Amino acid sequence: MVKKLTVVIALTSAVAIDGEIRVAGAEVEVDQDLAKDLLTRGRGVLVEEADFTQAADDEIDLAKMTKAQLIEFALLEYEIELDASLTKDALIEAIQAAAADE
Repeated sequence: MVKKLTVVIALTSAVAIDGEIRVAGAEVEVDQDLAKDLLTRGRGVLVEEADFTQAADDEIDLAKMTKAQLIEFALLEYEIELDASLTKDALIEAIQAAAADE
């Protein structure tokens, strides 16, 4: 079973997530449905993701990306959907394999 993609949101007000109160200013990684709800209700803002439109000569350090950023990067750059339950190392390996195939 493939888990839903996650998104990193910076909260603009206190919110209860999974029974835990998260304070304004906290960055949380939530599934897309909850992220959409929080953004729509003005309870959070999308954390600026890595710039994936860099020049081809620029190296992108995958190790510095969050899992959410790696999943988004794989989808945008290589049109592959990765399972969010994978470890960060497994996500990086999958992206590197896709890059080698191009």
